[in-house]
Amino acid sequence: MKIDERQFQKLLDAYIQGTASPAEKKLLDDFFASYPEAEQRISQKDDDIKHELWMKLSGKLEDRQPVNRLSLSPWYSIAATVLLCITMLYFLVYKKKEEMAKPEVLVMQEQTAETIPGQRLKIELIDGSEVVLNANSKLRFPQQFTGTTREVYLEGEAYFHVAHDSSKPFIVHTASANTTVLGTSFNVRSLSANKITEITLVEGKVNVGSGLYTKQVHAVILAPNQQAIVSGNNEAIVTKKVDVSYYIDWKDNILHFNNITVREAAALLEQWYNVDIIFQDPALGNCVINATYQKETLPNILKSMEYMLKITCTQKGNTVVMQGNGCNMKPKQNNI
Repeated sequence: MKIDERQFQKLLDAYIQGTASPAEKKLLDDFFASYPEAEQRISQKDDDIKHELWMKLSGKLEDRQPVNRLSLSPWYSIAATVLLCITMLYFLVYKKKEEMAKPEVLVMQEQTAETIPGQRLKIELIDGSEVVLNANSKLRFPQQFTGTTREVYLEGEAYFHVAHDSSKPFIVHTASANTTVLGTSFNVRSLSANKITEITLVEGKVNVGSGLYTKQVHAVILAPNQQAIVSGNNEAIVTKKVDVSYYIDWKDNILHFNNITVREAAALLEQWYNVDIIFQDPALGNCVINATYQKETLPNILKSMEYMLKITCTQKGNTVVMQGNGCNMKPKQNNI
């Protein structure tokens, strides 16, 4: 690729103004030594003279002296050599300057960890923090934590053990809450169906704010063995004391039905064992159950529920049908 007239005149201007680099000055000094009248004329800062000189260098204007067309004069050989050197110099010097002037663009790649029903996943983040992702959940996090914060985005449920870093708070975003910590252990459960987020603190201290991601409406500080419940309707945050084991034992394969409805228990079983549960009578879902199962199989849990609730559970493939008159429900009366 050849140097153009504008770039050549730029080199000449730098030479005249005394701002040319040593390499540029030497090249032009060598050229003017072979063409002394050019240096005298160019000092006049006449653009027409510069143009004429460029035309001579580029071979577009014949020298006024007679030229043997069968061989080039020494002038053309020198001009061609100088032009080649100037072209090389341009790409070595000016192109390098252009490349150095370009800002470096740092592209941060985001990673996503996702689990299906019946699956759990342990994740170690780049800062040393550990996350246990519950079934049917998703966590988005960067490959590197840059800036002044460490931020991740959660859908579903996860247990966090955050590495301490007082200069970089760790923030967990859900659809309705933002939980900020420096280093601690806590559980976050985000229920997308009703946009409710539960934050249960095991140790340390956390700041819980309500609002979509960065827009905070309400805020509370949690102490260990406290839970914050954040709704998606910008309502005040509800806090209460809890037995944290009920909310974090899932990571050790311990399933708690802590005085919850059978409908809520069925939702947990669907999440844990990747099944669909159908109630033959929807009223059965309103019954209350209180039980704990440690590393138990689904068939054994269903047998236990049959005994406690006086119901029948039938499993075919990934579908479980619950039927019966459990929790002291009166049998339906047939009209005669």
